[in-house]
Amino acid sequence: MTEPRHNGTDGDPTPSGYQPPSYIPPQGSDIPGPPQYTHYGRQGQEYGQQYYPQYGQQYAGPYGQPYYGMPAEPKTLSIASLCCGIAVFVGFGFIVLPQVAAVILGHMAVRREPSGRGLAIAGLVMGYIGLALTVLAIIGLALLFSVAASSSYTNA
Repeated sequence: MTEPRHNGTDGDPTPSGYQPPSYIPPQGSDIPGPPQYTHYGRQGQEYGQQYYPQYGQQYAGPYGQPYYGMPAEPKTLSIASLCCGIAVFVGFGFIVLPQVAAVILGHMAVRREPSGRGLAIAGLVMGYIGLALTVLAIIGLALLFSVAASSSYTNA
């Protein structure tokens, strides 16, 4: 059996002339060093600097496309039209108010809110169907009452 040979001093098993790896390249090298991280891992920013772009600057969107950070357009009329259209079929359709509100709000939303077009059209469709069913119900009740009033039953 052979004993391990020690090349260093004080029983150190590392060979003489060995240097541990260094992350900083020697001076005069054209290999760049590692990035210098400061506060919270942000590269090259000092305390007190703004971390967000100033007003008017672009944000980097997906795939390198610019993203301007525009707020979403409100869809309040479209949502109101849809809610009134749903209310027609939930049970409030015996009054004509939800049908008319769904139709009016739906038409206003189609003109003013292009981003909520689908909601507005859904509210319009439900409002018009509710109006048609209400008109048919009124005609049916009127016919029923007229037939009942004109027919006479006699007991013999």
